[in-house]
Amino acid sequence: MKILLAEYSICAGLQALAVEGRAMLDALKRSFEMAGCTVSIPEDFQDSLRKLSKECDCFLLIAPDDMLDRYTAMIEGRCINLGSSAKVTRLCADKQETTELLLYNGIPAPRIVHEKGVKCVVKPRYGCGSEGIFISPGPVERDGLISTEYIEGEHLSVSLIGGNTVLPLTLNRQHIRRYESSGVSYLDYDGNEVPCNHDAKDEIIGVACRAGKVLGCRGLFGIDIVYGDRPYVVDVNPRPTTAVIALSRVLEDNIAELILKARFGTLPEKVKTRGSYSFTKKDLRLHDDTRP
Repeated sequence: MKILLAEYSICAGLQALAVEGRAMLDALKRSFEMAGCTVSIPEDFQDSLRKLSKECDCFLLIAPDDMLDRYTAMIEGRCINLGSSAKVTRLCADKQETTELLLYNGIPAPRIVHEKGVKCVVKPRYGCGSEGIFISPGPVERDGLISTEYIEGEHLSVSLIGGNTVLPLTLNRQHIRRYESSGVSYLDYDGNEVPCNHDAKDEIIGVACRAGKVLGCRGLFGIDIVYGDRPYVVDVNPRPTTAVIALSRVLEDNIAELILKARFGTLPEKVKTRGSYSFTKKDLRLHDDTRP
């Protein structure tokens, strides 16, 4: 089987994100090759992506949330999508619409705040990862931003695979760096510990599975959680995340084979892990063989 595997930051030459992108791409490429597939990687997200999509059987894209739907739609009719549909990626890119849909379906998420005096996390309505997220003593009413209630708690994530069923893979602990700039407190994602132990593991994974089903996520995806008095869904990534770097090391199953089973077969009821793996962005930079 021929697989088109593409990661946007590498093709676009975005140096700030390319190290993480390359590590994700390498992990997935190795997994698909171990599954007996031939992997093709485009040079860009335009002509090369279109050309290879005609030559491959399936594709899996990694791109910023606000771009992923456009590129998915561009090649969805040319080969088989192993990830979430363009419709789903478009929904998940909109943090406000996603939050409202989760709350409507009874899934705990920080509420969107408009009243003054409520401590908030402010983030781009259409954003990627932890870029531009800061803490504010009240909501910031500005186009392109949403303010959600600040939840004090542990920063976690759940890695899952969606097909006819949703298969939870691991509960992960996120390394979140908090820093001050011009009097503003920012939050920045800085890697994962995969898997992690937690007394409320079953509850957290249950909430993540429900969120994935409600939103219609397919293939490998991630749900970000803050665990306070209960698990709150704070972000949905309808695509492979940097956790795959660790998943490829700790899962006893081949991650690519699970992705293919989600699309063409039946997923197992559960997976097993061996050991754990923790990394930061600095670790990825130190092990990036392509750096200058």
